[in-house]
Amino acid sequence: MRYLTRTILAAAAIASAAPAFAENLTVSQYGRITATLPWAVALKQGMFRQAGLDIDGITASAGGGTSLRNMLAGKLPFAEAAATAVVAGVNTGLDLKVVMASSNHIGEVAWGTMPDNGITSMKDLVGKKIAFSSPRSITEMVVRTALEREGLTGKVEALSLGGLGPALTALAQGAIGAAPINDPVLTLQPQKYRILFNAYDIYPKFTWALGVTTREFAEKNPKVIQALVKVRRQAVDFMYSHRAETTQIYGQVWDISPEDAAKLLPKYYDWGHWSRGEISPEGLKAITDGMAAVGELKEPFDWAKVIDQSFLDPDLREKL
Repeated sequence: MRYLTRTILAAAAIASAAPAFAENLTVSQYGRITATLPWAVALKQGMFRQAGLDIDGITASAGGGTSLRNMLAGKLPFAEAAATAVVAGVNTGLDLKVVMASSNHIGEVAWGTMPDNGITSMKDLVGKKIAFSSPRSITEMVVRTALEREGLTGKVEALSLGGLGPALTALAQGAIGAAPINDPVLTLQPQKYRILFNAYDIYPKFTWALGVTTREFAEKNPKVIQALVKVRRQAVDFMYSHRAETTQIYGQVWDISPEDAAKLLPKYYDWGHWSRGEISPEGLKAITDGMAAVGELKEPFDWAKVIDQSFLDPDLREKL
């Protein structure tokens, strides 16, 4: 903890009060999950430069605490990180400040089974196994909550298989009854699996990605934080009004064909997947409820002590 505290102080000391950084921005799972697309749009459209931010690249972290570690080690202590990592960081003593939400929607992940194995509903999983990616992950939160709501806790074995790939392999081999599935397979090969439930059916609001900085940096560099928050809102607004250009950027950064990109994006627009910065109270509650369900949170978490909405435009501020 002493090391992390020194890192925070060093990062804040390096940065100047003026919004100019020759630095990369830390974004969890950048270029891998669709929630990070606004940052790609901002970079490709030159929005950082226009806002006076000398950001010339984006560092894609592996998620979890990695995003916070990268943030603290860099010259620009700001990151888009998983809400679960923020809660864990605060509970271990990091003095963090949440300044915006990046997404209040859980995304496309669903649980499916093979189309020819006779499983047509959750009830058919009794006595069988259902997979999630890793312990205390969002996928475990969804599975535990789904089983509880269906009255199947203790009747279906939920187990970690270390990732989506291994889970799908086990499903194909008949070792488990259901596994988590995401894009591009969900959209581009819908006939490959029978979908039993979607994650967004379990958590309609789920504020899983947040914009976070250190309290000290925010107090010393408010213009920088405000500029970053405004750039992301500008990028999201651009995405909704310039869908063809956004699809091109999506294809380039995610390395998929224009045809596939055009098939994958529409549902995200329908969901309102990308937050302009607004934070959903219901989405925050879903996070802490889910963390408690998997044993990652032992005591209530006070979001009000961590969140600062003063960097958001007034029309985006929510009563929390």
